[in-house]
Amino acid sequence: MPFSINHLTAILFGEGVANQTGETLKQYGVGKVLFVYDQGLKAAGITDKIIKNIKDNNIGVVEFDDVKPDPPSATVDAAGNLARKENVDAVLGIGGGSAMDTAKAVNVLLGNPGSIKDYLTGAPQKPGKLIFAMPTTAGTGSEVTNVAVVSNIKEGLKQGINHVNCVPKLAIIDPELTYGLPPSLTAAGGMDAFSHAIESYTGGFTNPMSDLLSLEAISLITKYLPVAVKDGSNTEARSKLSFASTIAGMAFNDAPVHLGHALAHAMGAVHHVPHGIGCGLALPIAMEFAAGFAPERVRGVGKAMGLEIPADAANEEIGKAVADAIRNINKETGMPEISALGFNEDDLPGIVHEATRDICWTVFMPKKTEEGEALDLFKKEFSA
Repeated sequence: MPFSINHLTAILFGEGVANQTGETLKQYGVGKVLFVYDQGLKAAGITDKIIKNIKDNNIGVVEFDDVKPDPPSATVDAAGNLARKENVDAVLGIGGGSAMDTAKAVNVLLGNPGSIKDYLTGAPQKPGKLIFAMPTTAGTGSEVTNVAVVSNIKEGLKQGINHVNCVPKLAIIDPELTYGLPPSLTAAGGMDAFSHAIESYTGGFTNPMSDLLSLEAISLITKYLPVAVKDGSNTEARSKLSFASTIAGMAFNDAPVHLGHALAHAMGAVHHVPHGIGCGLALPIAMEFAAGFAPERVRGVGKAMGLEIPADAANEEIGKAVADAIRNINKETGMPEISALGFNEDDLPGIVHEATRDICWTVFMPKKTEEGEALDLFKKEFSA
Protein backbone atom coordinates (compact mmCIF):
# COMPACT_ATOMS: atom_id res chain seq x y z
CA MET A 1 0.00 0.00 0.00
CA PRO A 2 1.37 3.47 -0.84
CA PHE A 3 2.40 5.62 2.10
CA SER A 4 3.99 8.98 2.84
CA ILE A 5 6.99 9.89 5.00
CA ASN A 6 6.88 13.55 6.00
CA HIS A 7 9.78 14.13 8.36
CA LEU A 8 10.33 17.77 7.44
CA THR A 9 11.85 19.10 10.67
CA ALA A 10 15.61 19.22 11.20
CA ILE A 11 16.66 18.21 14.73
CA LEU A 12 19.43 19.49 16.96
CA PHE A 13 19.58 17.08 19.92
CA GLY A 14 21.74 16.80 23.00
CA GLU A 15 22.53 18.08 26.46
CA GLY A 16 23.38 21.76 26.34
CA VAL A 17 22.21 22.51 22.79
CA ALA A 18 19.87 25.20 24.16
CA ASN A 19 23.05 27.24 24.64
CA GLN A 20 23.42 27.30 20.84
CA THR A 21 19.98 28.82 20.22
CA GLY A 22 21.13 32.30 19.19
CA GLU A 23 23.92 31.02 16.96
CA THR A 24 21.52 28.54 15.37
CA LEU A 25 18.82 31.12 14.66
CA LYS A 26 21.46 33.35 13.12
CA GLN A 27 22.45 30.54 10.75
CA TYR A 28 18.85 30.49 9.53
CA GLY A 29 18.95 34.21 8.83
CA VAL A 30 16.62 35.23 11.65
CA GLY A 31 16.69 38.95 12.47
CA LYS A 32 13.76 39.21 14.90
CA VAL A 33 11.96 36.37 16.67
CA LEU A 34 8.76 36.08 18.68
CA PHE A 35 9.68 34.08 21.79
CA VAL A 36 6.60 32.19 23.00
CA TYR A 37 6.46 30.73 26.52
CA ASP A 38 4.52 30.72 29.78
CA GLN A 39 5.19 32.31 33.15
CA GLY A 40 6.08 28.97 34.74
CA LEU A 41 9.18 28.67 32.54
CA LYS A 42 10.22 32.20 33.39
CA ALA A 43 9.80 31.51 37.11
CA ALA A 44 11.94 28.38 36.69
CA GLY A 45 14.75 30.53 35.30
CA ILE A 46 14.79 28.82 31.91
CA THR A 47 13.77 31.60 29.53
CA ASP A 48 16.02 34.49 30.60
CA LYS A 49 19.20 32.60 29.81
CA ILE A 50 18.01 31.60 26.35
CA ILE A 51 16.72 35.09 25.54
CA LYS A 52 20.11 36.53 26.50
CA ASN A 53 21.81 33.97 24.28
CA ILE A 54 19.64 35.05 21.33
CA LYS A 55 20.20 38.75 21.94
CA ASP A 56 23.95 38.21 22.28
CA ASN A 57 23.83 37.07 18.64
CA ASN A 58 22.29 40.42 17.59
CA ILE A 59 18.81 39.00 17.05
CA GLY A 60 15.82 41.01 18.21
CA VAL A 61 13.50 39.27 20.66
CA VAL A 62 9.79 40.00 21.14
CA GLU A 63 8.37 38.13 24.12
CA PHE A 64 4.90 36.60 24.42
CA ASP A 65 4.68 35.09 27.90
CA ASP A 66 0.95 34.40 28.19
CA VAL A 67 0.69 30.86 26.83
CA LYS A 68 -2.36 29.06 28.20
CA PRO A 69 -2.96 25.29 28.49
CA ASP A 70 -4.87 23.92 25.50
CA PRO A 71 -4.30 27.30 23.83
CA PRO A 72 -7.57 29.19 23.30
CA SER A 73 -8.05 30.91 19.98
CA ALA A 74 -8.06 34.32 21.73
CA THR A 75 -4.57 33.66 23.12
CA VAL A 76 -3.29 32.68 19.69
CA ASP A 77 -4.84 35.80 18.16
CA ALA A 78 -3.17 38.01 20.78
CA ALA A 79 0.23 36.45 20.09
CA GLY A 80 -0.36 36.64 16.35
CA ASN A 81 -1.28 40.32 16.47
CA LEU A 82 1.89 41.03 18.44
CA ALA A 83 3.98 39.13 15.90
CA ARG A 84 2.39 41.07 13.03
CA LYS A 85 2.86 44.41 14.77
CA GLU A 86 6.51 43.72 15.50
CA ASN A 87 7.11 42.32 11.99
CA VAL A 88 9.05 39.29 13.23
CA ASP A 89 10.54 36.87 10.74
CA ALA A 90 10.45 33.78 12.99
CA VAL A 91 8.62 32.25 15.94
CA LEU A 92 10.22 30.15 18.68
CA GLY A 93 7.96 28.15 20.97
CA ILE A 94 9.56 26.87 24.16
CA GLY A 95 7.75 24.70 26.68
CA GLY A 96 5.26 21.88 26.47
CA GLY A 97 2.76 21.19 23.72
CA SER A 98 0.70 24.31 24.42
CA ALA A 99 3.64 26.64 23.82
CA MET A 100 4.65 24.88 20.63
CA ASP A 101 1.05 24.74 19.39
CA THR A 102 0.70 28.46 20.07
CA ALA A 103 3.89 29.20 18.12
CA LYS A 104 2.73 27.07 15.20
CA ALA A 105 -0.67 28.74 15.08
CA VAL A 106 0.97 32.17 15.26
CA ASN A 107 2.95 31.26 12.17
CA VAL A 108 -0.32 30.67 10.33
CA LEU A 109 -1.34 34.24 11.23
CA LEU A 110 2.01 35.65 10.10
CA GLY A 111 1.13 34.70 6.55
CA ASN A 112 -2.64 35.10 6.64
CA PRO A 113 -5.17 37.73 7.76
CA GLY A 114 -7.89 37.50 10.38
CA SER A 115 -8.29 35.22 13.39
CA ILE A 116 -6.94 31.73 13.89
CA LYS A 117 -10.57 30.58 14.01
CA ASP A 118 -10.71 31.29 10.28
CA TYR A 119 -8.24 28.45 9.72
CA LEU A 120 -9.59 25.75 12.03
CA THR A 121 -11.74 24.26 9.27
CA GLY A 122 -9.09 23.79 6.62
CA ALA A 123 -9.26 27.21 4.91
CA PRO A 124 -6.47 27.82 2.35
CA GLN A 125 -3.31 29.38 3.73
CA LYS A 126 -0.45 31.35 2.31
CA PRO A 127 3.05 30.59 3.65
CA GLY A 128 4.05 31.95 7.06
CA LYS A 129 7.58 32.55 8.34
CA LEU A 130 10.00 30.23 10.20
CA ILE A 131 9.07 28.17 13.28
CA PHE A 132 11.53 26.82 15.83
CA ALA A 133 10.45 24.48 18.63
CA MET A 134 12.19 23.79 21.93
CA PRO A 135 10.43 21.23 24.14
CA THR A 136 10.87 21.32 27.91
CA THR A 137 8.89 18.12 28.43
CA ALA A 138 9.18 14.63 26.96
CA GLY A 139 5.67 13.95 25.77
CA THR A 140 3.83 15.77 23.01
CA GLY A 141 6.27 15.36 20.13
CA SER A 142 4.86 18.63 18.79
CA GLU A 143 8.37 19.75 17.87
CA VAL A 144 8.31 17.43 14.83
CA THR A 145 4.64 17.32 13.80
CA ASN A 146 2.63 19.29 11.26
CA VAL A 147 -0.33 19.92 13.56
CA ALA A 148 -1.24 22.75 15.93
CA VAL A 149 -4.11 22.12 18.35
CA VAL A 150 -6.21 25.14 19.27
CA SER A 151 -9.23 25.31 21.61
CA ASN A 152 -12.31 26.78 19.97
CA ILE A 153 -14.00 27.95 23.18
CA LYS A 154 -17.22 29.02 21.46
CA GLU A 155 -17.75 25.57 19.95
CA GLY A 156 -16.32 23.71 22.94
CA LEU A 157 -13.85 21.86 20.72
CA LYS A 158 -10.15 21.25 20.40
CA GLN A 159 -9.39 21.60 16.70
CA GLY A 160 -6.23 20.79 14.79
CA ILE A 161 -4.63 22.80 12.03
CA ASN A 162 -2.77 20.39 9.78
CA HIS A 163 -0.57 22.38 7.42
CA VAL A 164 3.02 23.00 6.34
CA ASN A 165 2.76 26.32 8.20
CA CYS A 166 2.75 24.24 11.40
CA VAL A 167 5.94 22.34 10.62
CA PRO A 168 8.93 23.60 12.66
CA LYS A 169 12.00 24.34 10.58
CA LEU A 170 14.17 23.08 13.42
CA ALA A 171 13.59 21.33 16.74
CA ILE A 172 16.15 22.20 19.41
CA ILE A 173 15.87 19.31 21.87
CA ASP A 174 17.92 19.70 25.01
CA PRO A 175 17.19 17.00 27.63
CA GLU A 176 18.65 19.29 30.29
CA LEU A 177 15.50 21.41 30.01
CA THR A 178 13.48 18.45 31.34
CA TYR A 179 15.63 17.85 34.44
CA GLY A 180 13.41 19.92 36.72
CA LEU A 181 10.12 18.27 35.75
CA PRO A 182 8.27 16.89 38.78
CA PRO A 183 7.30 13.18 38.81
CA SER A 184 3.64 13.82 37.96
CA LEU A 185 4.45 15.83 34.82
CA THR A 186 7.16 13.38 33.85
CA ALA A 187 4.65 10.53 34.06
CA ALA A 188 1.89 12.36 32.17
CA GLY A 189 4.24 13.44 29.41
CA GLY A 190 5.74 9.98 29.11
CA MET A 191 2.33 8.35 28.81
CA ASP A 192 1.35 10.84 26.12
CA ALA A 193 4.42 9.82 24.11
CA PHE A 194 3.74 6.15 24.89
CA SER A 195 0.22 6.57 23.50
CA HIS A 196 1.55 8.20 20.34
CA ALA A 197 3.86 5.29 19.69
CA ILE A 198 1.42 2.50 20.58
CA GLU A 199 -1.65 3.93 18.84
CA SER A 200 0.42 4.77 15.78
CA TYR A 201 1.63 1.16 15.60
CA THR A 202 -1.90 -0.27 15.97
CA GLY A 203 -3.77 2.22 13.76
CA GLY A 204 -4.90 2.12 10.17
CA PHE A 205 -2.12 4.17 8.56
CA THR A 206 1.01 2.26 9.56
CA ASN A 207 4.05 2.10 7.32
CA PRO A 208 7.52 0.55 7.67
CA MET A 209 9.11 3.80 8.87
CA SER A 210 6.44 4.59 11.46
CA ASP A 211 6.69 1.00 12.69
CA LEU A 212 10.43 1.32 13.31
CA LEU A 213 10.00 4.57 15.18
CA SER A 214 7.00 3.40 17.20
CA LEU A 215 8.59 0.16 18.37
CA GLU A 216 11.81 1.86 19.45
CA ALA A 217 9.85 4.52 21.34
CA ILE A 218 7.73 1.86 23.06
CA SER A 219 10.85 0.00 24.18
CA LEU A 220 12.59 3.15 25.46
CA ILE A 221 9.58 4.48 27.34
CA THR A 222 8.86 1.11 28.96
CA LYS A 223 12.42 1.00 30.26
CA TYR A 224 13.12 4.61 31.17
CA LEU A 225 9.84 6.28 32.18
CA PRO A 226 9.63 4.55 35.59
CA VAL A 227 13.29 5.39 36.17
CA ALA A 228 12.81 9.10 35.39
CA VAL A 229 9.70 9.30 37.58
CA LYS A 230 11.58 7.79 40.54
CA ASP A 231 14.80 9.73 39.94
CA GLY A 232 14.33 12.93 37.98
CA SER A 233 18.07 13.59 38.03
CA ASN A 234 18.88 10.42 36.08
CA THR A 235 20.38 12.01 32.98
CA GLU A 236 20.35 8.84 30.88
CA ALA A 237 16.63 8.32 31.50
CA ARG A 238 15.85 11.97 30.73
CA SER A 239 17.81 11.84 27.47
CA LYS A 240 16.24 8.56 26.36
CA LEU A 241 12.74 9.88 27.10
CA SER A 242 13.37 13.09 25.15
CA PHE A 243 14.50 11.03 22.18
CA ALA A 244 11.58 8.61 22.51
CA SER A 245 9.09 11.45 22.63
CA THR A 246 10.50 12.94 19.44
CA ILE A 247 10.52 9.72 17.42
CA ALA A 248 7.02 8.87 18.67
CA GLY A 249 5.95 12.28 17.34
CA MET A 250 7.55 11.47 14.00
CA ALA A 251 5.69 8.14 13.94
CA PHE A 252 2.22 9.51 14.61
CA ASN A 253 2.77 12.44 12.25
CA ASP A 254 2.53 9.89 9.42
CA ALA A 255 0.54 7.11 11.12
CA PRO A 256 -2.06 8.86 13.30
CA VAL A 257 -3.44 7.85 16.68
CA HIS A 258 -6.97 6.55 17.23
CA LEU A 259 -9.41 5.53 20.00
CA GLY A 260 -7.21 6.29 23.01
CA HIS A 261 -6.62 9.85 21.90
CA ALA A 262 -10.25 10.37 20.93
CA LEU A 263 -11.26 9.41 24.48
CA ALA A 264 -8.47 11.47 26.04
CA HIS A 265 -9.46 14.54 24.06
CA ALA A 266 -13.09 14.04 25.10
CA MET A 267 -12.16 13.65 28.78
CA GLY A 268 -10.18 16.86 28.48
CA ALA A 269 -12.93 18.76 26.72
CA VAL A 270 -15.78 17.64 29.00
CA HIS A 271 -14.05 17.24 32.37
CA HIS A 272 -10.71 19.06 31.93
CA VAL A 273 -8.62 15.92 32.45
CA PRO A 274 -4.97 16.74 31.60
CA HIS A 275 -4.09 15.30 28.22
CA GLY A 276 -1.23 13.01 29.25
CA ILE A 277 -3.27 11.52 32.08
CA GLY A 278 -6.22 10.94 29.78
CA CYS A 279 -3.97 9.28 27.21
CA GLY A 280 -2.33 6.97 29.73
CA LEU A 281 -5.62 5.84 31.24
CA ALA A 282 -7.33 5.38 27.88
CA LEU A 283 -4.46 3.40 26.39
CA PRO A 284 -5.46 0.02 27.91
CA ILE A 285 -8.93 0.55 26.40
CA ALA A 286 -7.34 1.20 23.01
CA MET A 287 -5.30 -2.00 23.25
CA GLU A 288 -8.26 -4.21 24.13
CA PHE A 289 -10.11 -2.54 21.25
CA ALA A 290 -7.24 -3.05 18.75
CA ALA A 291 -6.71 -6.69 19.74
CA GLY A 292 -10.09 -7.48 18.20
CA PHE A 293 -8.98 -6.63 14.66
CA ALA A 294 -5.16 -6.33 14.79
CA PRO A 295 -4.00 -8.90 17.36
CA GLU A 296 -0.53 -9.32 15.86
CA ARG A 297 0.00 -5.59 16.05
CA VAL A 298 -0.95 -5.61 19.72
CA ARG A 299 1.34 -8.61 20.21
CA GLY A 300 4.10 -6.50 18.64
CA VAL A 301 3.48 -3.79 21.22
CA GLY A 302 3.80 -6.41 23.94
CA LYS A 303 7.06 -7.72 22.50
CA ALA A 304 8.51 -4.18 22.44
CA MET A 305 7.49 -3.88 26.10
CA GLY A 306 9.35 -7.10 26.91
CA LEU A 307 6.26 -9.32 27.29
CA GLU A 308 6.20 -12.99 26.35
CA ILE A 309 2.70 -13.73 25.08
CA PRO A 310 1.96 -17.39 24.24
CA ALA A 311 1.83 -18.12 20.51
CA ASP A 312 -1.63 -19.66 20.84
CA ALA A 313 -3.11 -16.81 22.88
CA ALA A 314 -6.58 -15.71 21.80
CA ASN A 315 -7.14 -12.15 20.64
CA GLU A 316 -8.77 -11.19 23.91
CA GLU A 317 -5.86 -12.64 25.89
CA ILE A 318 -3.35 -10.67 23.81
CA GLY A 319 -5.27 -7.45 24.40
CA LYS A 320 -5.55 -8.10 28.13
CA ALA A 321 -1.85 -8.94 28.51
CA VAL A 322 -0.74 -5.69 26.89
CA ALA A 323 -3.45 -3.62 28.59
CA ASP A 324 -2.46 -5.04 31.99
CA ALA A 325 1.21 -4.20 31.35
CA ILE A 326 0.24 -0.61 30.54
CA ARG A 327 -1.93 -0.46 33.68
CA ASN A 328 1.11 -1.58 35.68
CA ILE A 329 3.21 1.25 34.24
CA ASN A 330 0.42 3.71 35.05
CA LYS A 331 0.42 2.45 38.62
CA GLU A 332 4.21 2.41 38.92
CA THR A 333 4.47 6.01 37.71
CA GLY A 334 1.73 7.31 40.03
CA MET A 335 -1.02 7.93 37.52
CA PRO A 336 -4.49 8.24 39.12
CA GLU A 337 -7.22 5.65 38.75
CA ILE A 338 -9.65 6.46 35.96
CA SER A 339 -12.47 6.43 38.52
CA ALA A 340 -10.72 9.25 40.43
CA LEU A 341 -10.79 11.87 37.67
CA GLY A 342 -13.87 13.75 38.88
CA PHE A 343 -16.63 12.11 36.89
CA ASN A 344 -18.84 9.08 37.49
CA GLU A 345 -20.16 6.21 35.41
CA ASP A 346 -23.22 8.19 34.35
CA ASP A 347 -20.88 10.63 32.58
CA LEU A 348 -19.27 7.98 30.38
CA PRO A 349 -21.85 8.02 27.55
CA GLY A 350 -21.39 11.78 27.15
CA ILE A 351 -17.61 11.41 27.03
CA VAL A 352 -17.82 8.70 24.38
CA HIS A 353 -20.28 10.77 22.35
CA GLU A 354 -17.86 13.70 22.50
CA ALA A 355 -15.09 11.34 21.34
CA THR A 356 -17.08 10.54 18.20
CA ARG A 357 -16.71 14.18 17.14
CA ASP A 358 -12.91 14.04 17.38
CA ILE A 359 -10.76 13.66 14.26
CA CYS A 360 -9.06 10.63 15.82
CA TRP A 361 -12.48 8.94 15.59
CA THR A 362 -14.00 10.51 12.48
CA VAL A 363 -10.92 10.16 10.27
CA PHE A 364 -8.24 8.02 11.92
CA MET A 365 -10.18 5.18 13.55
CA PRO A 366 -8.74 1.95 12.06
CA LYS A 367 -12.16 0.26 11.84
CA LYS A 368 -15.78 1.33 11.81
CA THR A 369 -16.80 1.61 15.45
CA GLU A 370 -20.15 2.14 17.13
CA GLU A 371 -20.44 4.25 20.26
CA GLY A 372 -21.70 1.23 22.17
CA GLU A 373 -18.53 -0.77 21.55
CA ALA A 374 -16.32 1.99 22.91
CA LEU A 375 -18.69 2.65 25.79
CA ASP A 376 -18.61 -0.99 26.89
CA LEU A 377 -14.80 -0.92 27.01
CA PHE A 378 -14.82 2.43 28.83
CA LYS A 379 -17.28 1.16 31.44
CA LYS A 380 -15.20 -1.96 31.97
CA GLU A 381 -12.07 0.13 32.56
CA PHE A 382 -13.91 2.55 34.84
CA SER A 383 -15.20 -0.19 37.10
CA ALA A 384 -12.01 -2.28 37.17
